[in-house]
Amino acid sequence: MLSAVNMRSLSYTLMPWFSRLLSLAVVVVLVGLMPEIAGIDPTQSILRARTGNQQLITEEALQAIRVDLQLDRSALERLWDWLSHAMQGDLGYSWVDGSPVMQSVQQTATTSLFLMTSALALTFVLCVLSVCYTIKCWQKNQLDNQHNSLSSVLVSLPEYVIASLLILVFSIWLGWLPPYGWQGMANLWLPSLALALPASGLFSRLLNDSLRRVLNEPWVITWLSANVSKLQIVRFALYRAVSNLIPQIAMIVIGLAGGAVAVEQIFSIPGIGRLILGAAKSQDLPLLQGGLLVLLVFSILISSLSILIQRLVLGHSLTSGKLISSHSTFKFTQSRSKRIASASIFLVLIACAGWALLRDPYSIQFMRLASPSLTAPFGADAIGRDMLARVGSGMFSTIKMGILATFLSLIIGMLLGFVTRYSQGLIEITKGVPYIVAGLLVAGLTGMNPNSALIAIVLVSWAPLAAHCASLLLEAKAQPYTHLAPVWGTSKLRVLRYYLLPYVLPPLIRHALLRLPVITLSLTSLSFIGLGAKPPSPEWGLLIAENLPYIERAPQGVLLPIAGLVMLAVAINLLFDD
Repeated sequence: MLSAVNMRSLSYTLMPWFSRLLSLAVVVVLVGLMPEIAGIDPTQSILRARTGNQQLITEEALQAIRVDLQLDRSALERLWDWLSHAMQGDLGYSWVDGSPVMQSVQQTATTSLFLMTSALALTFVLCVLSVCYTIKCWQKNQLDNQHNSLSSVLVSLPEYVIASLLILVFSIWLGWLPPYGWQGMANLWLPSLALALPASGLFSRLLNDSLRRVLNEPWVITWLSANVSKLQIVRFALYRAVSNLIPQIAMIVIGLAGGAVAVEQIFSIPGIGRLILGAAKSQDLPLLQGGLLVLLVFSILISSLSILIQRLVLGHSLTSGKLISSHSTFKFTQSRSKRIASASIFLVLIACAGWALLRDPYSIQFMRLASPSLTAPFGADAIGRDMLARVGSGMFSTIKMGILATFLSLIIGMLLGFVTRYSQGLIEITKGVPYIVAGLLVAGLTGMNPNSALIAIVLVSWAPLAAHCASLLLEAKAQPYTHLAPVWGTSKLRVLRYYLLPYVLPPLIRHALLRLPVITLSLTSLSFIGLGAKPPSPEWGLLIAENLPYIERAPQGVLLPIAGLVMLAVAINLLFDD
């Protein structure tokens, strides 16, 4: 018979895996039942995907599609048939072109894996440079004067925006690299950079924050007093800093796979992200289910491996209460120059929005794509509307929705991060779903609800925060005072209030603020697929979508909303840069 202790230990081991399997099953079932839940007949989308505009949509043609795909059967029958074949390694056949799904997934997954590997290599190089700069500042006793504005700028821009800027600079202006395609090594640089820059910005910021906290701990002074070499101190500090962020590294790797959806679409790369996006648009359910299944299994494997590595690295200190480290605080910067710079940026943004309120963002007043002038300081868009009025008018609604989405993501991430025993699978599955695909799924399940974009972004944005919260909580519970508090008779509520929350909240809030600009732009970028803002709304994401085709003649239409988000990211970073 198993003792109560062994039963509890077995429960802790098996529950996360049960959570993973349950979450995976729920996503696969939701995708399979999407047309029935949303009340949508997929035959029209499939007919268009098969024939384009060459065939009229008649009832006879639609009926032929239904018979060919056996859509007269119930959704549950089709889903059970797909699952039974999937268990045997057969993912079925595409509804559009009839090709084997497994073959398509294998070919595209190979391309995406190669792209992700090159992006990871670039991310590693950029992070090494950032860490070397932090160590150099520590050696010069200038650690508190270090700035993180560059990492904030990189994190504030999602992959598709960086991809657009890279094409503008290196393909259109300089002509150094091809803008799209997948024929050789020259086609690899731009998409790899588009994935690596935001990933390196996020990881270098988290790593530098953790490293600065470790280097400010008392043991560093003790080791320096004992004439321990700085090289050895740096090595141990890096070991400690990275051990705290192993789950976040996994989330970044998974995010590279998810972010590849938009990048592969922009650069016309035949990867699994582009495959999934095309399948979602054409409602090719077997292809969508097979592609998502591969992404989600990859997410589970990477996350599970990271948790195992973290526990091996931290070892016995997790259960012995001997992991001694200091926790950070959340407060405004003490630097007067940083406060002034942050306030100045906020004033510029507010002044721009106030000036725009005096102008009309909807009426056609100028020549199309007019250059900046005294009457139109930011120029005009493709139909002659005032860009200053549109950029300024869209600021408040864009930032308001971004703040709401970030706040909801933080709350959900913190709540589920405290119960990872039950939510681990949900965190991994959610992180594995690209936000564009989530938007398409939500649109299908909610019927283009006005809040579909907000729901979709919140559904995928909380997962990195939950993973970070779980990692911080694991570390907080291993501290000596937290480990001994129950022995002293301290209640669980007081342990939570005075020991766990003060350790977890400051870095988690900083992480959420760091993600505010990218969540904001990701929210509005769903306008690309018909979610969220609709024309003629001046929301920033929609502005970027509308002006991307004219980026060569009038780049300000794309650059101005991006500059606004970059300025917002830098202002927030400076305000809390201590």
